[in-house]
Amino acid sequence: MLRIEIIVITIFIITLINLFLPYIIDLDYSGKQNNKTATTKELPADLTKQRLNKITYKIKTDFNHSDWNEFHNVFGEFAKAQINVEDIESGFIKLKTVVGNIQTYAYSHYEYEENRENADWFIIYYKCRFDNGKGSIKISTRTLDNVSEVTGVNIVLDEL
Repeated sequence: MLRIEIIVITIFIITLINLFLPYIIDLDYSGKQNNKTATTKELPADLTKQRLNKITYKIKTDFNHSDWNEFHNVFGEFAKAQINVEDIESGFIKLKTVVGNIQTYAYSHYEYEENRENADWFIIYYKCRFDNGKGSIKISTRTLDNVSEVTGVNIVLDEL
């Protein structure tokens, strides 16, 4: 009987260590030590609620209409230099068959990523409902010289 209790207690302790270890030594999900300093920073002045709503509405409309040329136009020059309309079409058309159309969305929060290449990088999160479930839209932005632009859009289906 004592052996079973020792095994249960050992499993419990191992579970607690696994649960809290990433927070204690700052590991990311890949198991590598995260050397980033956790900092917060206000969104840039040009990323107002009104502008973010306009960007998200454009993403929703262009995605729902499968208008990949217009969807490409949501991106700034930095991203457009790295991705073309065909890349967007091939990636998002497959995603659209799974998630369906974007029905509703609501702002959730943002994260300051880092200052890289003399620019501030942010991710803005929206919770949303699709035809086929719930998920999120993550909009990556880059701010250089007080001018922000969209550098990425990630649409994720979290639950059916």
